[in-house]
Amino acid sequence: MKPVKYVVFCAVTLILLMSFKEAVFSANDIKLPKPAFTGKMSVESAMLKKKSVRHFSKDPLTLEQVSQLLWAANGALPVDAISGATVKTLPSAGGIYPLEIFLLTGSDTVKGLPAGIFQYYAISNSLVQISQGDGRLALAQAALSQLWIASAPAVVVIAASFNKMTAKYGNQGIKYVFMESGSSNQNLFLQAEALGLRIGTVGAFEEGSVSSAIKIPAGVTPLFIVPVGK
Repeated sequence: MKPVKYVVFCAVTLILLMSFKEAVFSANDIKLPKPAFTGKMSVESAMLKKKSVRHFSKDPLTLEQVSQLLWAANGALPVDAISGATVKTLPSAGGIYPLEIFLLTGSDTVKGLPAGIFQYYAISNSLVQISQGDGRLALAQAALSQLWIASAPAVVVIAASFNKMTAKYGNQGIKYVFMESGSSNQNLFLQAEALGLRIGTVGAFEEGSVSSAIKIPAGVTPLFIVPVGK
């Protein structure tokens, strides 16, 4: 196969595979509102005001706010019309994008969402529920009993598949995953501030306990717990 034809073949195959993946989840996914690409607060103002908190009101979040937060954490930018490639809101070594984002909600803590644990899919900007019921307390207990985590209306968990990165870069890929997860956490903080929300970040937990508590898929490691609310 000639080089040009091979490139075209690979691009078409990638697009088809991505479409198939989206189709698999289309029957069960929850489509989120389209994220906004402009806001009312400058990056400088968000950096100046951002801080980690441990107290939240009981006011629920909106689906629009959740969509914006998840998009900031690991969302997709518009697809390149020529190559079909997609990039995200944060850089990734080799364009591998090993991060996986999960969302925990309680009953009526996010308008339009039931209590449950969800996985975020960037290409379709949607959620797939992987577990029913409020998992926030179990997560808080797994995080060294930091029970304040369960008081947040929504909890974002930033996780990653290290194997995706180390398959190409070896042990050096471990560093790249941590770099990417830090970018995701920073994006969440800045976006929350721009939305007028309160946010915290937690890194003190036992990975296996957290994975078991929220049923993270095998091969995916939790890196940050990020409670968010008002």
